[in-house]
Amino acid sequence: MDTDNINRKICIVGGGPAGLSCALWVKYLGLSPIILEKHSRLGGLQHTNSFQNTWYMGIPGKNGQAFIQDFIRHAEAETLPTLLNASPQRITQSGDDFHITVGRTEILAKALVICTGQHIRRYDHVQAIAGSEVLKDSPQVCFNPGSTPLQVPYVAGQHVAIIGGGDNGLATAALMASTADHIHLIVRSEIRGFGLYKQWVMDGIQSGKITLHQPAHIQRFETKGDQIAITLWNGDRNPVTLPVDFICFRLGLSPNVKAIDTSLHNSGIGRLALTPSGYIKTDEFCRTSIPRIYAAGDVANQRDPCVATAVAQGTIAARSLEADLRSRCWRFS
Repeated sequence: MDTDNINRKICIVGGGPAGLSCALWVKYLGLSPIILEKHSRLGGLQHTNSFQNTWYMGIPGKNGQAFIQDFIRHAEAETLPTLLNASPQRITQSGDDFHITVGRTEILAKALVICTGQHIRRYDHVQAIAGSEVLKDSPQVCFNPGSTPLQVPYVAGQHVAIIGGGDNGLATAALMASTADHIHLIVRSEIRGFGLYKQWVMDGIQSGKITLHQPAHIQRFETKGDQIAITLWNGDRNPVTLPVDFICFRLGLSPNVKAIDTSLHNSGIGRLALTPSGYIKTDEFCRTSIPRIYAAGDVANQRDPCVATAVAQGTIAARSLEADLRSRCWRFS
């Protein structure tokens, strides 16, 4: 096989904010980063984020899509080596080197940083519910948590269901309450999220703009005229059917762990220690349970996934691996 051997690299899997931050720090710490990004462009889930940034200090007013372009321009200006449309097909280890096969390229790396992020829970997470086929490809349904379609005809002056009680579900309900005629917030178990978002929702409930259904178990979806009807079971009460004009699913995110963990296991390198929720378990220095493999960003951070924490963890991973390479310390605590 005609392979291109790239020696003595730090291989960073994932080109979102964590991976880009890590690569930049690896470069300035005197090592040689290479980013593997499975998609055709860098940036990760920020490309789906149309919300205005108010949380990242110093760069207010841009939405996630504009925000990530600044990161990409910075990466290009720094000429950070990147392979797009590239995922590790095989990872093996011999001595102090990881051998990462990507197509016809073999990368020899002294350390591996997993920055694969998360993926949006979409239709496959609700397809077991009766009648869910009416949701597929429907213009009355939105699965993308980075999008709040405030201006589309189905929302303005209409009845909207928000399904999900996390940060994004609460924020979406609060934002859309100003545009929609009424919001049905459907929460399976407990409301989670920032206190501010909870207060916004409570304000909407008190004003009559939001109805909270909690705990609620969805039994069926069906088309009724121009609307989609959602049948719920609320605890001990009889089932309730809600005809709505638009549905925003806010089902949360899942870590992108399976592919790389399977590759490491199949090659005999080992299994990554995971949290009960399936995120990569790390110590405070972003070390995983496997020596010289680190994890940063949303794939290792269920509690506070955002650009700020991803950038910070990318930095920590770079500094940790550089110090570990110098001292040959691989302890996972």
